[in-house]
Amino acid sequence: MPNVELLSEENVNPEVQEIFRQLREKFGEIPAPYRAMAHHPKYLKLVLSKMEAVMGSDVLDLRTKLAIAFTVSTLNNCAFCISMYAKQLRDAGFTEQQMIEILAVVDFVGAMNHFNNGMLVKPEM
Repeated sequence: MPNVELLSEENVNPEVQEIFRQLREKFGEIPAPYRAMAHHPKYLKLVLSKMEAVMGSDVLDLRTKLAIAFTVSTLNNCAFCISMYAKQLRDAGFTEQQMIEILAVVDFVGAMNHFNNGMLVKPEM
């Protein structure tokens, strides 16, 4: 159960109703995090602006960004985000094998990090 009420279109001011309309158009629904953030409209707008600046940029392609987002969500153990980004990966054409490969890389690199930290292996520069 969320710590705050997930607001609906009927419970918000006209400015947030417009934001909700745009979110529904983009995602087909109003994702729960944005419904929670609607209690603080300035913060909601800031987060959406950041999302547009980062995910809308063409410096990295969308598939790469989704793979990174899926990885970070997994490392942060965010069930909502893992589910959302897994769906977006599938929608972007990722196979199950590719999704597993992403987590296999996380597993391998994480294990090497732990080994090197435990053995105090430092770079030879």
